[in-house]
Order: sequence, then structure tokens, then C-alpha cells
Amino acid sequence: TVEAPAPSLPENPPAARRLRRPLLLALMAVVLVALPFAAVGWTELLVVVEIFLLAVLGLDVLTGQTGQVSLGQTLFIAIGGYGAGLLTVKAHWPTWIAAIVPAFAAAAVAFLLGRAFLRLRGYYLALATLGLAVVTQAVATGVGKVTGGPSGLVGIPSLSLFGWEVFSDLSNYYVLLVLCVLGGLFVTNLRRSQSGRALAAVAHDPQAAAMLGINAARYRTGAFVVSAVFASLAGSMYAYYLRFFSPDVINVTVALSIVIMLSIGGVRSVAGPVLGVLLLQGLPLVGQSFALWQPLVAGLVLVVVLTYLPDGLWGGLRKLITGLRRTA
Repeated sequence: TVEAPAPSLPENPPAARRLRRPLLLALMAVVLVALPFAAVGWTELLVVVEIFLLAVLGLDVLTGQTGQVSLGQTLFIAIGGYGAGLLTVKAHWPTWIAAIVPAFAAAAVAFLLGRAFLRLRGYYLALATLGLAVVTQAVATGVGKVTGGPSGLVGIPSLSLFGWEVFSDLSNYYVLLVLCVLGGLFVTNLRRSQSGRALAAVAHDPQAAAMLGINAARYRTGAFVVSAVFASLAGSMYAYYLRFFSPDVINVTVALSIVIMLSIGGVRSVAGPVLGVLLLQGLPLVGQSFALWQPLVAGLVLVVVLTYLPDGLWGGLRKLITGLRRTA
């Protein structure tokens, strides 16, 4: 008699697959919590990276999920920064309330602008939102009695949460880490939800989406509102961290840099914006003389990435890993 071969165990049992994701998330959480202690002296850079990551994550909802390119994120950063500063310095509001109220104001402004601006397509929309960035910088510089003019708004207090003053770089890092994690979870869950699928349909083919009963204008406006709220929170946290806010924070170069960060890293993911922000914000660390060439280097990197890696650095890295796995 011929004995039947013993059944082989599956290489990757379902239980192992279920445990892999929680273990990876736990490992990532440990790394993020311990990162300031491992990278001593870089905490200030990490805080700035987290602030810009909030703005880029918001733009990813609009650009990555609906395909609309906006250069006007600095308008909503200004609403958050100046709003939080004026409400705390002039009206003496609690700092956490002074960060939430401008976010609602930014959402209202985005709703009104979105109904008109998002009818445009392609570079027409980009030029219109670039105009918003130019106007924002000009108004912040010209209305000196309110904003402090070119000298900026000074004396902004640090964020205070239930009696705890978020003053040091380390405390700002952890508060912003919580905000970035919540923002990343929101963007990821939105992309996987029914609304995310509707946004993807609008980005791919608005006419076909309309035939399926999807209101393209409503979804585009909603994405614009979400991106504005993210940018407003980033502006408020920037003001609380520096205890100062000026037109230099919201100039046209910053507006372009936010779009470049998202394009370099890659859209429709959280890792892509993280890579883009780290790369662009980390360039000045190479040296003071190199920092003067940052716009040129960023532009060259953007051209190379868009030419050879249309999905961004993270998309290219994922394709490389997938190819190596198939080869193995």
C-alpha cells in the first residue's frame, strides 16, 4: 500500500496574518514614541515635520482622492495661525478653543470658495488657488493693525491643555503626534469608505460618477472643506509652537512647497506625505549653504519623481518591494 502524504501546513496561516498588522502597528508606535530620544537634537525638526504633515494630509484628501490640485492651503493656515493668535492675545480665549474656532471658520470659507473654485479644472484651478495664496500673503502684510504686518503677530501663548502647558519641543512633538495619527487614521478610513470610493469615482470620471448618482460638486466641496480644517489646525499649532506668526509662514513659496511635498512622497497614502515632508524639511540640515539651494533641489527632485516615479517615492518603493517579492 502507498501511504498518503502528510498534509502540509499553510505557509502563512490566517492567525499569523491577523496578528501581523497589530504587531506592526505596535512596533511603529514604540518607534514613534522613542524617536525624540533616539534622534537627540532633531526634535525641533520633527515638530515642524508634524505641523506640515497635517497640512499635506489635508491636501491629500483633495488632490489624492479627488484629483483637484490646490495651491491655496496657506489661506487656511493663515486662518488657523492668525485666528488662534488673535483670539488668545486680544480676546484671551483658552488656547484649545482658539484652535477649534478658526478650524470651523476655515471650513466655512472653504465651503463658500469651493462652490465656485471647484468648477474649474486642471491648471485653471491651480492658478485660481495660487491667486488665493498671493492674496493671503498680501493681506497679512498689509493689514498691520490686525496681523502685525511684516513683523508678525507676537506674544502668542503656548498651547494649554487642562492646565498642562505644551511648551517644550518634546511636549509639542507628542501632542502633534497624536494629531497626526488621528489625521492619518481619518484619511485612511475615508479612502476605504463609501465616501472614499465616491471621491475616487469623481476623480477618475466625473461624468460616469454622475450617471451613478454621485454629486461630484458636493464631494469635491467636502474634500476641500476637510483639507481646510487640516490646514487650519496646522496653522494654529505652528503659532502656538513658535509663539509667533508672520506672513513669511504663509508666503507663496510655502504654498508651492506643500504641493511639492505631496507630489514627491505620493498621494493616496499616509507614508507618502511623511516621506515628502521629511525630504523637503530635511534638506536645510545638509548645510547652511545648501539651504540656499533648497528651492532648486526641490524642483529638480520633483521633476525626476514625476518623470520616473509618477506614484511618488512611496509608490516607487512599494513597486520595488513587490518586484523583489515576486523575484524571490
